[in-house]
Parts: sequence; C-alpha cells; structure tokens
Amino acid sequence: MALSKLAESGSFITLLVYVDGKILSGNDKEEIARIQQALNQTFKIKDLGDLRYFLGLEIARSKKGIMVNQRKYALELLTDAGLLAYKPALTPIDNHEKLSSTGSVPFTYIQAYKRLIERLMYLTNTDLT
Repeated sequence: MALSKLAESGSFITLLVYVDGKILSGNDKEEIARIQQALNQTFKIKDLGDLRYFLGLEIARSKKGIMVNQRKYALELLTDAGLLAYKPALTPIDNHEKLSSTGSVPFTYIQAYKRLIERLMYLTNTDLT
C-alpha cells in the first residue's frame, strides 16, 4: 500500500507499507519527522536510516541520483539453489532427452523447486531494465 501527499507548500511525502516494513520518503524532512513520531506513538516503529535494501531491491545513492537493482537478490537466489558457480548454457537441458511420465525417477525436491520458481518469477516480474 502506498500513500502520497502533495501539500500546498510543494512538499511531497510518500509512505509505502508492506507487511511489517515501511518506507517513508519525501522532500520535507520536518514533515517526515512529524509522521514518524505519529507512527511511533501508535506502532512503536524503528528508524533504520537510509533505505539500502527492500523486497529484493538494492537502493544506492550517488550525486547523479538513485540507482535501484536486484543484484543481491539474484546472487542469493543462485547461492540458495547451488547454482552460483555454474556456467551459462544456450540450452539448459539436453535437447535429445526423451521425457516420459513413466520409466523415470520422480523429482524429490519439489518444495525447493517450487520455491526457486517463485523466486525466479519475482525476479523477472520486478525487472528494472
């Protein structure tokens, strides 16, 4: 859920809430501090400082602006799947392989496979290019 407010003074505040995380951003530091204080009275929030990582997105700041990427998320995905040292292939499966519903050993890591597919779908659906 995202809430934005553009005041008559030209200040802009955005509050993004996802489960137990929040991002509060804007161009008016006094208004941000006021909102943080109001939220803290009700929810006991913790200020973690400048945003660096949120929902698989890495945020980096420089004088040129803000850069958002998913490098860390992709590396974690590859590491968790045990594929970090693998080399890329044009065809990830032998194209001469005969697939059959009978006569082969069933895949035993179904939950791990489902988790990998979910994470790959998230990675591609949040593509920043």
